Formats: sequence, C-alpha cells, structure tokens
Amino acid sequence: MTRRRTAVEIARAVRSRALSAVDVVDEAIAAAERLDPVLHFLDELDAAGARAAAMRLPPDGPLAGVPFLIKSRTPPDAPIIARLVAAGAVPIGWSTRARPGAQSLTFGWNGVDYTRNPWDLSRSPGGSTAGGAAAVAAGVVPLATGGDSGGSLRIPASFSGVIGFKGTYGRIPRPGGRPLGGLTTAGVIGADLDDVVLATSIASGPHRLDPTALPPWPPHGLDDFEHPSTTTDRALWLVGAQRRWRVAYRSTLGVCPAEGAVDRVVRQRLAAAAVEVVDVPLELAPTEEAWAALSDLDNGRGAEEAAARRARAVRDFNNTALADLFSEVDALVTPTTLTVAHGYDQHEESIVTGDPCWVFNVTGHPAVSVPVGRSEGLPVGAQVVAPHGADEVALAVARLLLVDLPLPPVR
Repeated sequence: MTRRRTAVEIARAVRSRALSAVDVVDEAIAAAERLDPVLHFLDELDAAGARAAAMRLPPDGPLAGVPFLIKSRTPPDAPIIARLVAAGAVPIGWSTRARPGAQSLTFGWNGVDYTRNPWDLSRSPGGSTAGGAAAVAAGVVPLATGGDSGGSLRIPASFSGVIGFKGTYGRIPRPGGRPLGGLTTAGVIGADLDDVVLATSIASGPHRLDPTALPPWPPHGLDDFEHPSTTTDRALWLVGAQRRWRVAYRSTLGVCPAEGAVDRVVRQRLAAAAVEVVDVPLELAPTEEAWAALSDLDNGRGAEEAAARRARAVRDFNNTALADLFSEVDALVTPTTLTVAHGYDQHEESIVTGDPCWVFNVTGHPAVSVPVGRSEGLPVGAQVVAPHGADEVALAVARLLLVDLPLPPVR
C-alpha cells in the first residue's frame, strides 16, 4: 500500500459499481484483524454486523460503502452515527478510548493493553480518541468518530499524523442535547481533509435529540452540488483559498512552552505556506479551573456557584480577547500539542501536552489539527482556529498548511 484510499474515492467507486460495499468492508475487517493485535485499537469488532449492513446497503449515498469506527461508549442513538450510516457508511466496530480514571487521557485502553501509535509502537497515538486515530493512520478505515471536550479529536490527530476537526460548538448535534457546561463537540478523525469536511457536513444540523444544534453546514448543503463526492471541490472555502490569509501564531497558550523542535516545524511550515503571519497581541485568562468546572457541569457532577461564575467570566474574557484578535487576522495557528507522541507506558504520569486545545472547548471556537511535518520521525500537527461560525476559514488555512506525510511503518 503506497497511499490510503479516501472515503470520497471509496464511495465514488461503490456508486459506480467499480467496487462492492461488501468487498470494501471485508478488506477493512481483514486489516483490523491483522493489525489490532499489534496496535490494540479495537474495543470491539463487529464483523458480522458490518458485513450484513454492507450486503443490504443501497449503493448511492455520499459515503456509500465507507467503513468507519465508532468511539467506544458513544450512545447508540448518537445523531452523528445515524447520519453517517444513512449516508451509506458502514461501522465495523468500536475503537478504544482512555481508561476510566486514568491520570492522563492521552492514551487508549482495550481492557487488556494500551493502544499503540503506528508511527512508533513504543508511543501512544494520543487520546482520548486513541483507537480511531491509530486505525485511520494505519489505513484500516478512512474515518473514525469521536467527541472533543479538551482536545480528544485534535490531540490524537496530531500524534498520529492525521486530521481532527472540532467544529464551532453545536456544529454536530449530540444525543443528550446541549449540556450545561458546553464543552464537547462531536466530530471525526480522517486521513483526508475532504473526507473530514464531507462527513462533518453530513452529520451537521439540528436533530430531534438536539434541536439547538447549529444549522446544516456548509450553508448551501450537499444538494447544491451535482455529485456528492465533489462537494468540497466547489465549496466556498476552496474558492477563498486563492486569497492570502492573515494569521497570528502562538507557540503556546499556557504556562508550558512547546518543545523547540515542534515549534520549529510549525514555524517552518508557516513560512513556506501562502499565508501572512501577523504579530497581534493576545492575552488569555488561564483555562484549567474554568474547564474543570464546566466539565463537572457537563457530566452531572455539579459545580459550586462561585466556580461556575468564575468559569463564565473566563469564557467571556477569552471570547472577547479572541474577537479582538480576529478583527485583525483571519485565523490563529498554534502547535496542536506541545510535544510529539509520548510513550504509551507513561499513562500514570501527569502529562501536559494538549494545552493549546482545551482553550477552544471553553470558548467553542472551530479548531482543526492537520499534519505539518515530523520531528524525530514522529508527526507534528498544527492547530488552526477561526472565529465562531467560520469553520470554513479554519479549514481553508489548514489546507494551505497541510503536509502529506508518508504512510507510517505499521499499516
């Protein structure tokens, strides 16, 4: 295998009858059975269910025959799953996530062993959407679902050399509706940016379980395009990619700095890309306490009134500071993680690597991580953040920074 087959390519081939959905799904199942004993990315494989779904699939959806993994413990009635399946995608099982009660969440656990990174089996693929990122990076499936409340899509995407997109808060509806804290956005990890955009657009829009979700995205929808597979080719953010975007760069947003090598890779990619880097002041309030209080509210644990008020003040302060920043630039770029992938066996350590991520769960801004190079042979990701609702801007800038990495050693 010299390159991964994208979801758009798979669906186009299934719709044209050049491939059968059953053959595609069988191939993914075989790859999962071969690689899971090495990478430990599966929580559970559903080979029989996947084959049955592929056999009865009408081969005409925008994701016809595309195999994908569901993050473990995702509610079965989650709108993102129902909508991807309605578009023709076929879930082949459930991927690992962080072990409950773990000191750090940037790992995956299948109940027996820790999930490994296909770039280096001594490293973690990140978390908490660990198994999905590892499987996508290794070419088992082109897409995997997850949720992002503190970087759970973007961190594993960065560690594993793939793409993770957290849309504006509410971009994809959630089965429990809008929680009190408002941190988590459902989303996808993929190996191809167009795949991620297409899957997000399919999953977007209000749902009976979450009627307060944002309107369907992109605004013109899939029906405005002659063929579903060309949606992203005609979307407004690709037309806008011809302009020279103005971006601000910060190597860190917290007290911990990015590793020098990670910072250099992102800076070098910015210098080579068709963007204008502008020096604009940005002072953000610390996020840790606010995130913890909002997470407690989201998870039904409750929060003291004073802590909730402080969290609201931090959210408001940072939203205002970012609004001022975005009045001067189109997007903000940071390293997605402060380090490259750490050891899979460091799970009992308190590891600070995802500081640039959780700021934007508190504020709800769209943020996408794309690979921009490597350090020590391991992927380095850049995070692109845009104003509320301007998901297409984040994606347009990310497309200019994106580097096509070679396939990892384990694939």
